[in-house]
This record gives sequence, C-alpha cells and structure tokens, in this order.
Amino acid sequence: MVFWNETDIGLAVIGGALIGIATSLHYVVKGRVTGFSGILYSIVTYDLPSFFWKVSLMMGVMMASSIFYLAYGTEKAIIDGGTPAYDDLSILTQIGWGGAIIAGFCVGFGTKMGNGCTSGHGVCGLPRLAPRSIVAVSCFMGMGLLTASIKENFIPLEHPDPIDYDHEACAITTLILGFVIILIMAGFQYVKNKDLLIDLVVGTLVGFIFGLGLAISGMVKRSKIIGFLAINERWDPTLIFVMVTPVVINFFAFRAKEKPYLNTKYEIPTNNVIDWKLVCGATIFGFGWGVGGFCPGPAFALFPQFTVHINILFMGTLVIGQLSANYFVKWVDERKKYDQIKPQQEQQSKEQQQKEQLPDISKQQLAETPSDRKNDAPDNTAKIN
Repeated sequence: MVFWNETDIGLAVIGGALIGIATSLHYVVKGRVTGFSGILYSIVTYDLPSFFWKVSLMMGVMMASSIFYLAYGTEKAIIDGGTPAYDDLSILTQIGWGGAIIAGFCVGFGTKMGNGCTSGHGVCGLPRLAPRSIVAVSCFMGMGLLTASIKENFIPLEHPDPIDYDHEACAITTLILGFVIILIMAGFQYVKNKDLLIDLVVGTLVGFIFGLGLAISGMVKRSKIIGFLAINERWDPTLIFVMVTPVVINFFAFRAKEKPYLNTKYEIPTNNVIDWKLVCGATIFGFGWGVGGFCPGPAFALFPQFTVHINILFMGTLVIGQLSANYFVKWVDERKKYDQIKPQQEQQSKEQQQKEQLPDISKQQLAETPSDRKNDAPDNTAKIN
C-alpha cells in the first residue's frame, strides 16, 4: 500500500519549485552551483574568498525554517488536509545516539569523497546532464533505498530518546542569531570590500528561498525522507516530486544565459572522470542517508527544532567525516604517486650500485683514453714479402 496525501504532494511540488528557483537564481546571477556539502566544508575549513556569502546562505536557510516553525510547529499543517509541517520530537530522536553518529560520519565522509550530495549532484548536477552527477545520484539513491528498507532488521538503531526542549525559544534564538550574523558580516564587508556586499545579499536570498522550499516540501521531516527511502507497505512517494520539480526548472534555467549577470563565467565543476572515489563516496553517503534520513541542507534547516541527535551528534560527526575523507583521499593520492615513482627510484639505485661495484680493471679501462689503447694494441699487420 502507498501512502498518498494529495495535499502533501502539492506542497512537495511548490517547495520543490522554490528550491529550483533558489538554485537557478544563484546560477544565473552568480554562476554558482548550490551544493550544501561543499558549502559546509568551505565554512568549516574557513575558505576566506567565499566564506561570508556561504555563511549568509546557511543563515538564510535557518532563518526561513525558523519562521515556518514558529508559524506551524509540529501540530499544524501548512494547508488543511496535509500532515504537520514538522515531525514530532520522538521521530527526530528515534534515530538514537548511535544512529546519529554513524549517519553523520557516513554522510560527511561520502559527500566529501564523492564531491556532492542531493543538492549538488541531484538538484544542480542532473539538470546539467553531468555524467558524474548521474552516476552519483544512482549510487546514493540505490544505497539509500536499500539501507532504509532493511535497516530495521539488520541495523537496529531506531529507538526514541526524546529530551525536553523549548523549541519556540530555539526558533526565536536561531532567527535572531542568523540576522545578527548577517549584519555583522555585512558591516565587515562594507569596511573591507563594498563590492562583495552583493554576494551577501544574493547568498542570503538564495538560502532563504531554499529554506522555504525545504520547509514547505517536507524535506525537514525525517518521516517523509525515511518514508520514501524505506520500501514497505507505507511507502511515501512525496520525495520524488521534491526532487523532480527543481531538476526540471533548472534544466531550462541553467541554459538561459551564456554567462551570469554578476560574474564573468559559470563556476561549475569541470571534472568528468568517473572514478572509484565518486562511486564509493556516493555509496557511503547513501548508506548514511538511509540510516539517518538527512543530508546537510535539511539538517541545517532543523536548528529551530534543535535536538542533540541531529544538531550536535549528526552535524558534528558529519564535519568529522568530511575532514577524514579529505585526509584519506590525500593519503591515497600521495601513496599512488609514491607507487609510481618507486620503481624508477629502485632502477636508478640499482644502476648506481652496479657502477660502484665494477671491477678495478673495468674502471681502469673506462679511464683509459683511445690513444692509450691504440699504443698498447699488438701489431698484427701482415708483412709483405
């Protein structure tokens, strides 16, 4: 049996359209791909050239979700006939401490190794018909569906562990904090480089619209995501409409202009190599997604509905996973270079040893001049009678 709620499907299309508008706006105006795993990694590693607009984008997501949580919470539906706008606390914490840690690390490790998540590869990669994104989406969707469908039997992590929170206070704090952080960064940019203020404006606007899309579509609800990934008698197809709608919008929007309005060129990935890192990374991400039900964007949108499970354990281990993947890939690449150079070094060392071990007579012969060897040579000239 399929769980089909027409109101939720309609909201999924509307929310997906907002996600498409946000990512298209970012692409057409600044020429950038909106990939949340990459944005988060740049923030964590303090990538200075893009740090401020990326933080403002994340703040926009959190502020939009805060407004929606204050308006609807866990009991009211956005439109009559739909399910509540946000999950009950027990559904979020049902992931358990262990599940949050495992899911967070795998999502972080996988998205860094595979260079993208549902937003980067899915929402922004598929519309460009990028071969790497097509492979990545196939891998993490397949593994996510498999993991969520069998985890209750093989990965017994689901057990409610609720803690009492004042989520209204959390949402208000998140909203105010996001606004203050954006103002501080705007002031800093105004003093340092006024030209970069537009990046903050665009980043905040893109993040806010994206956050509205996540909240309206139900992507902030773990029940909706796991309900889609877990194939059972209560399968929920809502997520299909959330993903397909922005892909269709971006397919046309990404081809609308030859160059962005406020940039000289499009900043899109140029790597088309489908290698083991892409496949393994996307598969590991899919496993974490199937266990936890969240990827970086929706997890950020849940700061208003704060829980230790998602916002500390999941997000914390996600960052650790990203950093670990970066060091692991570097180690593998350095090891590969060493393995390629090692035979050459061994051959050179062997030739040097052979030269050093030449017998003395051979060394003397090598040192002799051609004239010396001519004078010492026997006279074999035949005598003519």
